[in-house]
Amino acid sequence: MKDGDFIKVNFEMYVGDEKKLVSTNNMQLAKDNDIYDEKLKYKETVLVVGSENLFKEINESFLNAEVGKEYEVKIKAEDAYGLRDSKNVKVHTYREFQRQNVEPALGQEVSLNGRRGRVVSLTPGRILVDYNHQWAGKDVVYKYTVTGIIENNVEKMKALIDFNYPVDSEKFEVSENGTEIEITVPEETKFDAMWLESKFRVVNDARKYLKDYSIRVSEVYKPDEKPAPEAESPSDQKEAENKPEPEEKKVEEENSQ
Repeated sequence: MKDGDFIKVNFEMYVGDEKKLVSTNNMQLAKDNDIYDEKLKYKETVLVVGSENLFKEINESFLNAEVGKEYEVKIKAEDAYGLRDSKNVKVHTYREFQRQNVEPALGQEVSLNGRRGRVVSLTPGRILVDYNHQWAGKDVVYKYTVTGIIENNVEKMKALIDFNYPVDSEKFEVSENGTEIEITVPEETKFDAMWLESKFRVVNDARKYLKDYSIRVSEVYKPDEKPAPEAESPSDQKEAENKPEPEEKKVEEENSQ
């Protein structure tokens, strides 16, 4: 493998001394360990070797990996999600939550002042929020098997959509014509506010990893077309329903810094 390769992997990620499974793309394994989330995409995962979103130790392992072999990478807590810091546990008032129309609950993930954390204590007049990553202070074990390398540019583009947007890339039409790759946006995405931000990241990644290609994004709006007034966008639904999330920073994105 080399930096910039798009590789298909099956993976499992464990944290802590108890080696608790916290993330996998194996649906049955997720169900067996009570971490199944119906909103996640349980399919072969595509990662880019050398991506800054992956732990350094995993990238280094990818460089020497062979297709079909299982590998295990151990990452110390300080090199993974960092050590726990008591300064990242903050006291907030109920008024701060009320200003953002949030009703706090124990264990709830919240976003205050641009930071994401979890409510760890509720007492009269004050709320304790932990802004440490949920796996801070825990060693990580990442097991993976590379099942193949993607050479097709259409499949690479679909992988970049999956990286950056919650709607399955299979709902997008992606085609290659000479030195141009065209993305046709599905109906459910055209009026989704999250797509505006995700589109920027998709195009930015495409310019990084598909350097020789122009990117065209097609969104066709008919004269009488408008979003249904009561309909929630796919990302609104994800935001409302998916208040904790796993994901992998570096293998999944960090919830907080």
